[in-house]
Amino acid sequence: MSTSDTKSENCSTGEGDNMTVLPDKQPCHSCNCDEVCEPKDDSLFEDSCSEATESLFSSKDNSCLNDSMTLLDLPWEQVLSYHILPYLSVPDLFRLRAVSPACLELVQLHFSYSHVVNTSPFKDNFSPKAFEIMTRDCQSLRVLSVRGAKSWMTNGLLLKVIISNPRLEKIDLTGCIALSGASMYCIGVNCSHLKHLALRDCVWLTLDNFLSFLCNRRDIEFLDMSGCWNVNDDLVVNLVKTSPRAQCLSFSLKHLLMSNLYGLTDRAVVAVAHSCPNLIQLNLKGCWRITNQSIHLLSQFCPKLRFLQVMECGSVTEDSLKSLRSRGVRIDRLPPPSSSLARLEPLHRNNPHRDS
Repeated sequence: MSTSDTKSENCSTGEGDNMTVLPDKQPCHSCNCDEVCEPKDDSLFEDSCSEATESLFSSKDNSCLNDSMTLLDLPWEQVLSYHILPYLSVPDLFRLRAVSPACLELVQLHFSYSHVVNTSPFKDNFSPKAFEIMTRDCQSLRVLSVRGAKSWMTNGLLLKVIISNPRLEKIDLTGCIALSGASMYCIGVNCSHLKHLALRDCVWLTLDNFLSFLCNRRDIEFLDMSGCWNVNDDLVVNLVKTSPRAQCLSFSLKHLLMSNLYGLTDRAVVAVAHSCPNLIQLNLKGCWRITNQSIHLLSQFCPKLRFLQVMECGSVTEDSLKSLRSRGVRIDRLPPPSSSLARLEPLHRNNPHRDS
């Protein structure tokens, strides 16, 4: 048997390097994204490699590289984890993790130091096993975004991450319909540094499981509750009321998104207008019970308001919007054509260059 045949046999059986290659799959360095993000079994996370890929990372049993520096000889924490691995995609990190035991240890170290976990590009096509691997050693996360994880994100996965990372500043749970009030309770109890919370289309959100969030003082700036059907006036009023604990939230809140909350009335918007002087954006799209009465108050008590969405709010008319337009507030509804002509007419009369 030739030397090349011996090497080929060792690589396929794992002898000498304690590696395993799945008999029905290609070597891990050539696998595709779907196999990484949606593994059919746990064997995809085992340490497997080919001889060619292994030579890039280790000089073991390779005489021509005995005096050369390999990638893994660079400082892991100061160089590889902070300056190289952040440029790799999540699928590429899992491919690198499967090259060798040393690479597995390196990638896991990188995961443990990460400040951001973002599975949003994969939406519902991610794997619970992959998420557990990415987050099991994390204790310093600042951003957690699992937007679109409709089926695989559960309370069991999320609660472990929330409890282990109390300094989270941004959480995006948009579309995570498999969660429940237990997740909201855990966020309210543990995440005192939270500034950005997105709960869009989380239909399980109610006032009862939001109480822990309301009772703990925090400086949240962005809150998205759009499409949360069970959100009503009581929740919004309790959110922004001027109690000692809620006062900090009321003054820090800058972006409040509450579109398609069909039970919302003027009572909620009045409370927001009186309690949130630093509000920059308010989204009320589809809240058809809102009227001019509460919109008038926004122009009086929210001097920093710059964006207002009132599309599909049939009872909101130009009577309440014109004062906001005059302040430069951007509204998602065009002014009536007559008002546009009225503004253009005096400009035409005062134009010295107009045709005589």
